[in-house]
Amino acid sequence: MPEIIGAIVGIAVLLILFKPFFGGMSGFWECIKFWLTPDIISLFRGNWGADWFAEMKLGLWLCCGGAGGFAAYSVIHKLLI
Repeated sequence: MPEIIGAIVGIAVLLILFKPFFGGMSGFWECIKFWLTPDIISLFRGNWGADWFAEMKLGLWLCCGGAGGFAAYSVIHKLLI
């Protein structure tokens, strides 16, 4: 049961933070595009700074969701033991 609650909380955190991080689906897809583009290609195109920032936003967003889910799992697990 704690695993399910942790997953639900993690997904809820991702949904809540989606708009502040990306502004909309276009911002999210831009981050995905930069994430899939090798850094050396972005460097030669002159987009290395934008690439780095987009990848950082995506990574931080995923870490926030994972941390929220793990925290909820840990608290619920300790309450049930």
